Amino acid sequence: MDKELLDRLEKKIKDIKVEAFIINQGDRQIFEYSKNNKVKEKPFKVYSITKTIVSLLVGILVDRGMISSLDTPIHNYFPEVLNSKDSLKKEITIRHLLTMTSGMEVNELEGNKDWIETVLNQPLLYEPGTTFQYSSGDSHLLSGIVQKVSGMTVAEFAEENLFKPLNINEYSWLTDPEGIHIGGFGIRMKPEQLMTLGYLLLNNGEHHNIRIVSAEWIQQMTTPYKETKTEEQGTYGYGYQIWTYTSSHHNQPLSFYCASGIYGQNIFVVPKLKLVAVVKSQLKLEDHGLPRIYFKELLRGLENKVGTT
Repeated sequence: MDKELLDRLEKKIKDIKVEAFIINQGDRQIFEYSKNNKVKEKPFKVYSITKTIVSLLVGILVDRGMISSLDTPIHNYFPEVLNSKDSLKKEITIRHLLTMTSGMEVNELEGNKDWIETVLNQPLLYEPGTTFQYSSGDSHLLSGIVQKVSGMTVAEFAEENLFKPLNINEYSWLTDPEGIHIGGFGIRMKPEQLMTLGYLLLNNGEHHNIRIVSAEWIQQMTTPYKETKTEEQGTYGYGYQIWTYTSSHHNQPLSFYCASGIYGQNIFVVPKLKLVAVVKSQLKLEDHGLPRIYFKELLRGLENKVGTT
């Protein structure tokens, strides 16, 4: 990795409230900035990176046949949907929740007693499957489904089938007032634990030759189902609870996908470079996209300096 580009990145992130920015390529660390040791040692709020973790749990259930189809209507799990005045709500499926295309109005969950009921009672603004709307409500319904299908709390299922096999400990996961682990946010983790999750994605669901989730699920999960923003260098999209970026370069060398949380939390995965980057930040809301911008600048600099393979 080019030292000049990494020095430039370090200068930029020091100018804003990025607390940790770590880049690994292959099996070695090529860049690390940490504000202090406490940043690396103490679990922190990862916010919407939680969504990507829930997607991995759904994938594990699909792999085991416990969820037979992503096109299963959610009224199979939440029969109260059948009582809705809007008959189109009966058409909402697990796939719609994963891709943020349920069509239900996006609303705040905090402050409500029953979060599942709050989401399901939102009016339907769009026909399911037609329109992308970023919604923690869709993610929370996925958490509710994981709990119903597994017969365990979501954190228990995650502990047994994801975190323990990855040797991830010292994390925490908040619940809603009904005791359902929050699907859209609520997990605290350390940067190194996010790096482990990034490698799981990079290695198509394997960890040290142990299969955690199928390669097929990772491929589906990181495929953009809806384009969300197009710019000169590429196009943002959304897969199964994870953002994607498709480079406009003819062989898409610097395409990546990323789990992202508000205030600048990120796991970036660049498959063609075998690269994983993790960011912990405390940015203002208007600045929380800066780590992604700086990361893309690093990738473009690489492309311009050394070309691609």
